[in-house]
Amino acid sequence: MRQVVRIRPAGRGGARRAVWLDDGRRLVLDADDVSRLGLEPGQGVDDLLLGRLDRLAQEAEARAAALRLLNVRLRSRAELEHRLRRRGFDPTTVARVLDRLAAAGWVDDRRFARAWVEGRLALGRAGPRRLRAELRARGVPPELVDEALRAAWQPEEERSRAEALARRHLARTRALPPEVRLRRVAGLLARSGFSPEVVADLLRRLAREVAPTVTGREVP
Repeated sequence: MRQVVRIRPAGRGGARRAVWLDDGRRLVLDADDVSRLGLEPGQGVDDLLLGRLDRLAQEAEARAAALRLLNVRLRSRAELEHRLRRRGFDPTTVARVLDRLAAAGWVDDRRFARAWVEGRLALGRAGPRRLRAELRARGVPPELVDEALRAAWQPEEERSRAEALARRHLARTRALPPEVRLRRVAGLLARSGFSPEVVADLLRRLAREVAPTVTGREVP
């Protein structure tokens, strides 16, 4: 039977422990797991315990990788799952790690969705359709996408944000012909994810200001 020969802190922050066995094997585990198992030098390690330690070492590595990603920015559970799977962690390990991180509050799709919407709105160039598509592409469940958008958008919010974006663009293109300016604004608003109804109504109003001579026909 193998034995634990020594246990030392591993990495920064004291969250992990390196466990050496007498066969030369070194396993890095979360400190909480070492405490829960009651590991200490001189303890015997049978095949059953060794298998468990191998699994916990894989989870500790995956957890550390996930936390590094989260230190860069908030991420959805689906994003983290994709990145961890791409790094070679098996699905069971990834699921267990993400469950533990979710229980600790590190992984929260509701918080991620709201933060994503707030951040994108702060840039002033995203409508609800685009935000919905971005969140769904990141694997956020539809009900949480709807919740985040409802929390961020008041009834007239889309119209006011679309108008602010359009007017900023028009202010930079005064040298261009009116029809070109309006056509470019229309493309910008559509790409930014504002609804067709809002875009059409806004363009009609802007056309009366920018190009009075073309208001009698459809804006390009």
